[in-house]
Amino acid sequence: MVVQAGLSRAEATGEQLAAEIEAIEERPRHDHDPFDLIVRMGHVQALARRLDREDLWQRSRLIEADMLGRQGDLPAAGRILHDVHAWAAAHRHPRLLTLSHWYLSMLFGQLGDPTSTLEHAVRAMESMNAMTPPASTMLRTRCVMGLADAYGDTGDFLAARARYAEAERLAAGPLEVQARLIILNNLAYTECQAGEYAAATSAAERLLGLFEEHGLTLDDSTRDTVAKVWVATGRLAEAIAILKPSDKAYDNQYEEANSVASCLVTLAEAYRRAGRLDRAAAALRRCRDLCAERGLASVDVDAQRVRADLLASAGRFEEAFRAHQDFHDATMRLHSAQRDARARILAVMYETEEARELAMRDPLTGLYNRRFVDTELPVLLQRAAENGTPVSVALLDLDHFKRINDTCSHEAGDRVLRQVAEMLTARAQMIDAAFGARLGGEEFLFVMPGVDGRDAVEEMTRLCQTIRRHDWRPITGDLPVTTSIGVSISPHGHGTAADMLREADTYLYQSKAGGRDRIVSAHGAGAGGTVRAGE
Repeated sequence: MVVQAGLSRAEATGEQLAAEIEAIEERPRHDHDPFDLIVRMGHVQALARRLDREDLWQRSRLIEADMLGRQGDLPAAGRILHDVHAWAAAHRHPRLLTLSHWYLSMLFGQLGDPTSTLEHAVRAMESMNAMTPPASTMLRTRCVMGLADAYGDTGDFLAARARYAEAERLAAGPLEVQARLIILNNLAYTECQAGEYAAATSAAERLLGLFEEHGLTLDDSTRDTVAKVWVATGRLAEAIAILKPSDKAYDNQYEEANSVASCLVTLAEAYRRAGRLDRAAAALRRCRDLCAERGLASVDVDAQRVRADLLASAGRFEEAFRAHQDFHDATMRLHSAQRDARARILAVMYETEEARELAMRDPLTGLYNRRFVDTELPVLLQRAAENGTPVSVALLDLDHFKRINDTCSHEAGDRVLRQVAEMLTARAQMIDAAFGARLGGEEFLFVMPGVDGRDAVEEMTRLCQTIRRHDWRPITGDLPVTTSIGVSISPHGHGTAADMLREADTYLYQSKAGGRDRIVSAHGAGAGGTVRAGE
């Protein structure tokens, strides 16, 4: 059977926490105890919040989602993966995009959706190639192997073969033994599915040789893969011998849930083909007991297929016919259940995203709200500090807004707020990654990543003029609508979000005190109502 390669407590600094998370991401997924790692990620997430590192919080959530998926909680895993992926896309975070696409590819593989599996595997490769600094050998190997598996699942065996070869080249170093084991396992399985038994045999023998070379104990997934190849090529005694250790009670709750049961199906098939029908029946009973105990519907369907073949081999053709009908009905039920499960999980994922988006939006204007600003601005500053790029923020407050509410109506005031929000949105669309937010009442924020002091002042001068020159008469009559603006600039992303907002608020106060309808900033004066702070 195909296995998938995969992905602590830090002290005080973001660098230490980032290093710890990366160490977990770089280790094979099945090296981790899911329960322990979920608990550990809770501590990591709390520390990431205290350090104001949204990116690290999101990376730790990916690890949590992976462990939840290994425990079988696919809806919870799906919710987190979709949420983190949306954040990574919005923030253009290549590493998170790579990892979220890779995890989503595995999730859709578990849900039996090969098209989505392949799509996310391709996207993971694209995002990985955009990473700066370049992705590690382990992450690159993992993504290439995920793409190979996805091609195999869609029946594109030629493309799968090329990607497995690429993954082997990447994992040629002495530290990548575990990765090579998984590559050879999945290659052998895929070649067997393709009917290329000579290639499957070669991969299986190389796989066993690698285990022996490094003194490693065969796991059930490897036993099952190699045995499938031996059964397909008529090496039945070898298949039975390699599977015998799986024909026993298992209490390892962290193995892949269907590994043992799948081994028993293969063992039953090997016994059947060898003419040892009683042994085949016993292995099937053991398998179906495990399937009932663990809810392994897909393996149980395969077991029903083997049972029908076993009855036919025993000459019990009427029972075999009924068993084959049962197998067909179970297959249809399984496909229906898989479709329903996909639909439920997708609904949960997208409902969660919709709820998150609504929670981050101001209901009156549709702009982002303070909650979004508190989440987003620290991340923008962190990225700016890493890249040495500026961030500018402008705090806007509509002048004499209370007079509009009192003289015209609160409905008129709401219309003014919505119109100003549209102006902010239009301005944001002209600046890469900029956004507007309503902080409350008549106060707005405009965030400009990558924009330095002079350009920020010029942008706000244009906005100030746009608001002043708009025809407000249908809403406010003779009352003008203007705004006062305070602009704060972090030239290289240094400082905190709170510092920038505090500085912008100070300049906003100076703008009000200086006569309103103007911009105040510590950086140069532009045209039209713009003054330098302190003038």
